[in-house]
Amino acid sequence: MGDASPGGHDGLHVTLVVANTFQFDSRQLRTARTLAEAGHHVRILAWADAALPREEELGAGVRLSRIDLDRRISSALRPLPRIIRRGICWVLGLDPERTVLSPEPSHGVDRLRHPLRRMLEVVANARRVGPWADAVTAAAPATEVFHAKALIVLPVVRESARRLGGRFVYDVADYHTEAARLARMPGMIRKLVRRRERTWARDAAGTLAVSDPVADLVQRKWGITRPVILMNCPPAWRPDEPGPIESDLVRVASGIDAHRPLVLYQGGYSVDRGIEELVTAMDEPPMRALDAVCAFMGFGRLERWLHEQAAARPGRIVVLPPVPPDDLLPWTASADVTFVGQPPRTLNQRLNLPNKLFESLMAGVPVVVSADNAQCELTAEEGVGACADIDSPRAIADALSSILAQPADVQRDLRAHCRTVALERYSWERNVAGLTGLYRRLAETRSPAA
Repeated sequence: MGDASPGGHDGLHVTLVVANTFQFDSRQLRTARTLAEAGHHVRILAWADAALPREEELGAGVRLSRIDLDRRISSALRPLPRIIRRGICWVLGLDPERTVLSPEPSHGVDRLRHPLRRMLEVVANARRVGPWADAVTAAAPATEVFHAKALIVLPVVRESARRLGGRFVYDVADYHTEAARLARMPGMIRKLVRRRERTWARDAAGTLAVSDPVADLVQRKWGITRPVILMNCPPAWRPDEPGPIESDLVRVASGIDAHRPLVLYQGGYSVDRGIEELVTAMDEPPMRALDAVCAFMGFGRLERWLHEQAAARPGRIVVLPPVPPDDLLPWTASADVTFVGQPPRTLNQRLNLPNKLFESLMAGVPVVVSADNAQCELTAEEGVGACADIDSPRAIADALSSILAQPADVQRDLRAHCRTVALERYSWERNVAGLTGLYRRLAETRSPAA
């Protein structure tokens, strides 16, 4: 089946199923392109969006299709009549058209309704597996191996593989049951989800993990072969120019003077990333003394709140739209320091190594990260920035100023060191052998009937 790959085997038909519209999923995009370059036939299935094309070619033989799926939380109430569904949503204080719950804290009596909305969201996710698998198998019936990164997708690819007689790979980019909103759900729900994830993951033909601590954890918790490590590193960027890369894209886009120190946060605007604390840190004396400005470049639930904070602090906070993954590093290189944040409030945050950490280093920009987690250990070991107590805005301000207040030549040397570390150890090319090796083994052990 298919053409022979560079490794001498016939390329697999691989489908990556993602839980987003696939505009900014850099890890999945890199994975898809790498597998295509290795001779596999790669397709991505994402969520449809009226503002985005249904079909795209992403280069290197990667095809993206966006499929229709009812993602409304109220879909959990089907097949009840529409008027009854809307009535229940009214009682719960839920917009029937919402696909995600608001990040705003609940107050008063609404605090009693919020757990019920969360429960409804869990039920909607569970009931969506069948229709989602229907759409996936109809869109990609030739698939031999499905690939999932998110827990919400795991049962979908497992069911799709069962229907088509194929296999699936689980990429543990986050330890989901101890991350974000799931980490704050009632213990019984988390226990149930953990048990289901363990059962599903044991059926995978292969497993990837974002870091060594995550790999160790899931091997122990799930009783599986240790996952292959695939860190969130970007491809080597301008490798023939190992020193700092000059850029002013953020400054030009936001009107920031060249002499002002620039802090950058890039990525998702979610709670528990340290975003709120960073905004407050910009009011602290060290940041005011430096006349520093903070630029936020991304998307997510806190976007409206960030625009409000920027309006209240004109000239000190700016909010920019996100840029595609392929265009990100020149923008990142505009900054003097990036704020990675991610306070260790969940087990996942303590173990994870996020995209933005490695993107910053590749762009030649030192980082401020949260203390007491894996990213702080890497930052300290490599000497590429500072760690801070993210729960303390003053500690954040002190960590940022410890870099920004250095003489220009010291800052330039630090930027050059960040680039060297990234190019030598933390590029996609330096870390991708496990991924290609896993899929080579899958191709070599495919069913003779395939």
